[in-house]
Amino acid sequence: MSRRIALSRLLIVLSLFVFAANAFGLNLIIRVPQDFQSISEALAAAPDHALIELAAGLYREALAVNRPVTLRGDEAGGVVIAAPDDAPAIEIRDTEDVTIEGLTIIGGEYGIFVTRSQNIALRDNHVSGSRLTGIKVRLGAADILDNTVIQTRPPYGMGIHVTNTTQWPPSRVAGNIVLGNARSGIYTNMTGMITIEDNIVRDNGEHGIAVTEMSHADVIGNLVDDNALSGIRLLDMSMALICDNIIADTQSDADAMNIRQGNGITIDYHSEAVLSSNTVFGSAQHGVSVLFGSYAYLHDNRIDDSAEQAVFTDGSEILDGDGCANGD
Repeated sequence: MSRRIALSRLLIVLSLFVFAANAFGLNLIIRVPQDFQSISEALAAAPDHALIELAAGLYREALAVNRPVTLRGDEAGGVVIAAPDDAPAIEIRDTEDVTIEGLTIIGGEYGIFVTRSQNIALRDNHVSGSRLTGIKVRLGAADILDNTVIQTRPPYGMGIHVTNTTQWPPSRVAGNIVLGNARSGIYTNMTGMITIEDNIVRDNGEHGIAVTEMSHADVIGNLVDDNALSGIRLLDMSMALICDNIIADTQSDADAMNIRQGNGITIDYHSEAVLSSNTVFGSAQHGVSVLFGSYAYLHDNRIDDSAEQAVFTDGSEILDGDGCANGD
């Protein structure tokens, strides 16, 4: 029996199974490599809302997801997807209701790239060595939860990047470890509402967490440690609640020290923030720096061991705040 005939018969069987599953409200489970040799073949054949379970192994593929499915690695681990540098390892495009969980993703232009899609869950994945960004969301919405994103490559590599989402539902970045990336750890620009909480963001080559270009964010409960330039940066008419974070040992560029470098928290260029119950220590310059027409409302922060001032302003407004629970 030829491979083509065998595949056609399998697709017929799957179609009948899908009809029965839909009739009884069940989801189809497809197993790789038991049912299909490659993940790409499984994705091409999968009906909407199928669960694709991957056995441990190395899969040298660049995957395109364009329908509602769940892609899940073996619970014991060891599912490795390795992609070339000129394509995303996993691209989720023009769809909704997709879950990617339990995968190790190595290389790729992006580890996971989400565009024009919503209700996306990226959970418990380990992403490393991406050329541009470990996880990127553009023109979409996603929950990015409990992933490890490390060692994206110079000169461009960022950890997690959410951009151009003002017309989409809120995204959430929570419980991730973002470590040792060439540039910023978590970076947003032109986002509507995004929650960034309970992440460990450490040893990244630029800002630990950057909320920029008219973004609106809640930055809560993160450990931001040993990053360069800024621990947390709010820039370009952005707004944020920055609460209950620990920002430690922010470094500067030794060759180009200026007022925007080496600060634990920087609020810059007509931005507005409530800073409450943060602990900031060991900053190479200021603990908190408020610049260029920005507003900062301070409440119950602890700022220690800054090389320069605990709180610096160039004449921008620093006011007493009521804390994040009540806003300002």
